[in-house]
Amino acid sequence: MSTEQKPPATELPKTEPKAEPNALATTLSSGWDQFKQGKLLSYPMMALLLIIAGVIGGGWYYVHSNRKVESAKWTELDSLSTTSAMEEYTKKNPNTLQGRFATLDVARTQLGPEGIDRFAAPDAAVRKTAVENVEKARDAFIKLADEFKDDLLLKTMCFLGCAKAESALVGMLKDGSLDQYRGDPGKAIEWLDKVAQTAPETDWGKDSKSLADTLRNQNTQQQVVTLQRSAYLIPTPTIPKFDPKMPFDPHGGLPSFPGGP
Repeated sequence: MSTEQKPPATELPKTEPKAEPNALATTLSSGWDQFKQGKLLSYPMMALLLIIAGVIGGGWYYVHSNRKVESAKWTELDSLSTTSAMEEYTKKNPNTLQGRFATLDVARTQLGPEGIDRFAAPDAAVRKTAVENVEKARDAFIKLADEFKDDLLLKTMCFLGCAKAESALVGMLKDGSLDQYRGDPGKAIEWLDKVAQTAPETDWGKDSKSLADTLRNQNTQQQVVTLQRSAYLIPTPTIPKFDPKMPFDPHGGLPSFPGGP
């Protein structure tokens, strides 16, 4: 029996099995390399795609930012409560939908509460300002009627505002004139006809047509002018209150003035 020892068996080093390449990753990597080298698409086509991507991204950002700006404008408009604030708002936001709505609100206020409603005020200065406000409202309505030309309702409202303003001014003499008026019955008829044409089935349209037909009569026009002058520019005089300290004639009941008969 042999006592010679056998050399120990040599162990082979262990090797990790290679991972199979991922087909999708290989395809994407290969495709990206080809794209960078201009093999997948031509360089002009690559440039065009990059431009398109930039435009889409920029457009999305612009729309998203613009929505925030528009929302802020509507919020600010809703918080305004005075005519002066509205006028300042329109200066800050010209040629915008919000600015047009602010102008419309100012015009309606100038036509009614700050205009026609004050025609019969006893103070001549107040009446003069009221007439000027109606003229401003008329000018604003004329401009807005064109700016709202694609919106039937708002355009009709502007036509109606023009008709009311023009009708209210037919009896208002121009400064320094005895026979020229700020309003023209013929123009009032034109605006009333436009209201009737754009909204024939509404109460606005029906009433406007009826009034326009009435104003076409020359005698009626003159009556309206006379009525406007008497109602708005020549308010009914009020009897002055007597002063309890003023001495009275015991015989006739009329006040006696010092040094008088």
